[in-house]
Amino acid sequence: MTQETYERIPAYPTGPSTDSTNGINAEFAAKTGNTSFRMTGMTIFNLVILLVLYPAMQILGGGESTTTALRSMDENILAFMLLVTIVVLWFVFFLNYMGTYLEGTGLIGVGLRKLRTIDFAWGAAFFAGAYAIMAGLAWLLGQIGLPLPGEIALLIPKTTVGKIIWVAVSFTAGFCEEIAFRGYLMTRLRLLGKFKSWTIPVIVSAVSFGACHAYQGWPGFILITIYGVLFSLLYIRTGSLWPCIIAHSVQDLGALIIPQ
Repeated sequence: MTQETYERIPAYPTGPSTDSTNGINAEFAAKTGNTSFRMTGMTIFNLVILLVLYPAMQILGGGESTTTALRSMDENILAFMLLVTIVVLWFVFFLNYMGTYLEGTGLIGVGLRKLRTIDFAWGAAFFAGAYAIMAGLAWLLGQIGLPLPGEIALLIPKTTVGKIIWVAVSFTAGFCEEIAFRGYLMTRLRLLGKFKSWTIPVIVSAVSFGACHAYQGWPGFILITIYGVLFSLLYIRTGSLWPCIIAHSVQDLGALIIPQ
């Protein structure tokens, strides 16, 4: 049995900081499979989608009206809404995929490397640790007058068909959102900004990720933003998106079992 190893993505360059002709830190590009990266119009379009349009849709659609609508929504409408969510997420993935194709890197350039056994171990360990952290933060927010409004519980279907759709939503969100916010957004921000560390890409992607969950109010935004930081650290530590995808999918799937 061969031992599986990981070559983590360095948070700070350890070698020469010589840039290639297209302005990328050569060492970072090599570590992330982006040595052939070239910026295209699709790169900018994807960044606008992830940093502006997608978060804006969620922010404008959030608030008390969303909670009221969810409380009055029947199971058929809820199922339809979840199906629309699946379509939207896969459309975002398609845009990201086209971006990596035109940039000359493919999906390996956003961290979608070969799936390994250790990815499941990382995903499980992260899920357990992050769940404890998030539960503690949720309790703390409640103590200072910022309790979670409970929209997630309202989104959980009660019918068998609805629960099957929720399973599809869980895996779709885990796969598509991790590629979008951790894989694509973080790496492209660092490549284009020529940042020497992950600090700014992590903060920007986490805030954008949190804003995309604005329907949960300020408490939800705070929690999801912190959750985004944790996912970012997992990606940086392992150098692969698979642990993030696995943990994210299990987290969403667990909403069917774990009280929200």
